[in-house]
Amino acid sequence: MTLRIEKLKELSTDKSVDVFLFTSASTIKCFSGYFYNFEIGASPFHLLPAALLVIPSGKMNLILADNESLSTPVSGSDIAIMPYLSYTFEKPLDFTNQFLIQLHEAFQNNGVTKARIGIETNTLPYVVAKSLTSAYPNIEFVDITDEIKLLKAVKDADEIENIRASLHLCDVGQAAVLKYAKPGMTEIELFTKLRGEMDAVVGKRIPMMADLVSGQRTFYDGGNPTDKVLNDGDLIISDLTPCLNGYWGDTCNTMTVGKPTAQQIEYFKLIEETLQIGIMAVKPGISANSIDQLLRNNVARAGSYGHHSGHGIGTNFHEEPRIVPYNNMVLVPNMVFAMEPALYINNYGIRLEHVVLVTNTGCEVLTKFQHCFQQT
Repeated sequence: MTLRIEKLKELSTDKSVDVFLFTSASTIKCFSGYFYNFEIGASPFHLLPAALLVIPSGKMNLILADNESLSTPVSGSDIAIMPYLSYTFEKPLDFTNQFLIQLHEAFQNNGVTKARIGIETNTLPYVVAKSLTSAYPNIEFVDITDEIKLLKAVKDADEIENIRASLHLCDVGQAAVLKYAKPGMTEIELFTKLRGEMDAVVGKRIPMMADLVSGQRTFYDGGNPTDKVLNDGDLIISDLTPCLNGYWGDTCNTMTVGKPTAQQIEYFKLIEETLQIGIMAVKPGISANSIDQLLRNNVARAGSYGHHSGHGIGTNFHEEPRIVPYNNMVLVPNMVFAMEPALYINNYGIRLEHVVLVTNTGCEVLTKFQHCFQQT
């Protein structure tokens, strides 16, 4: 994390920013280590789970809902935790005001009354912005959204290890799909089994997104598992995206329940080949949209897919570099991203995904699960 803070200090110089105020959960995780377990959705007792005030020359202040500070350890002696009253039953809820009281105290303690404040404009609540500008008319907000995206796109060593751990859970989940899928069970029954194995590996419940669809549902990219029954001959797309301690994993496999057709085998091999072409092309200096074009061109002889060819992962499940037609971002070492070429045709879909780490000379495939179309 020290390296990321140093990059933030460089950004403060480049943009003439005196203070950073972060209200995005993924950015707060990146710079403080604090992770909000978001699986329950927005809390009715929070304005925000947390906000992070970073003074480049001094200590960081983490304004944290009190019922979160007890459950989430935050490493780093240079982080001052300032809890605010969130849940209460003895008097009316007042979490917005309580949050603002602590935020203003952090501003006053650090002498932030006349400053250029770096923010991500798409995550700063209006009530916070209005309260600060009313109290401190001499502050100025500076939008650093794009700069933070680029900073987060290049991973530090500790982040790469966190992503590896999350990707291991993906490997476990994909193996479970192959192990348990059978005619007569439902998608949600299959999902329950694979999720149980993933949770058991780390000994706790983890936030997770997943596409787990079968039969004609695979033609429509993905979706949540339902009570649809698996039938002999169905294809299954399992796109598993767990979040372990604030860092995401992502992998996708397509398999068949029973025996596939000759054409399905041919198309599976095409997507497998396409993914390998993308992996072999990744190296520093190549643009994201060049990778996208390679993948689309190889699939084009059979059909197409109407979504991105890949995306970065980290403290967000979809971040830079986006492997899409418009994005001319140049790849550099320590970027981590997924590639997921696909084909949707004849009322079914096939999608395969690996996650790679850009190295000095090429890339390392971080996902270890070997795509498998048929159960053994």
